[in-house]
Amino acid sequence: MKRLNSAIFVSLLGFAFMQTAQASGCGTNANAVNKRAEAHQESIQKYSEKYGVSADMVKAVIAVESCYNSTAVSPKGAQGLMQLIPATAERFGVDDAFNTSQNIHGGTRYLSWLMKRYDGDLYKAVAAYNAGEGAVDKYKGIPPYNETQHYVRKVLAVYNGLSGQAIALPVVNTTPRKGSNGATTATAKQVFPAGKPGRSGWQAAKAKAPHLFKH
Repeated sequence: MKRLNSAIFVSLLGFAFMQTAQASGCGTNANAVNKRAEAHQESIQKYSEKYGVSADMVKAVIAVESCYNSTAVSPKGAQGLMQLIPATAERFGVDDAFNTSQNIHGGTRYLSWLMKRYDGDLYKAVAAYNAGEGAVDKYKGIPPYNETQHYVRKVLAVYNGLSGQAIALPVVNTTPRKGSNGATTATAKQVFPAGKPGRSGWQAAKAKAPHLFKH
């Protein structure tokens, strides 16, 4: 019985990794993303307008998170189009994360909440969507996690292609250093483009770059 349970667990884990791999291999050029988004356009437009987030940003996040696979499940338990973990889904009023409309509602609402929390700082908001607010607060910016660094760059690159904008991609260098106990840790040297969105606060950022907030 134990061997059977282990085999089932391995199979389920393999399925989760397979779905994640499908997402990572998703076509992310504008035409491919728009084609995949067609089936969900009504929900994307509805909630992007309701929460003041660019529809193109929502599309970009879905493309990178799940490649528009509404049944995607990550090894960490994130579910659906915008890969909501159960706690986040509950926090933003999602009863069924595999319901595409509810998932887009919750994910877009979360993006909007993050943009406000970080005074319109797009880089921090996107990083927090991937790594959580705690990690962004701890490192005062994009955490020195390989996954998160690539995630932010990829989401912004897809967004640029969709919107025709040219939001600068942050350059993040991770440099190892010795800690007080002699262990090697990593510190992040973050180089952001001048005049990044949100530097002067939420309202000022919205006035300067409305395309980031509502499309």
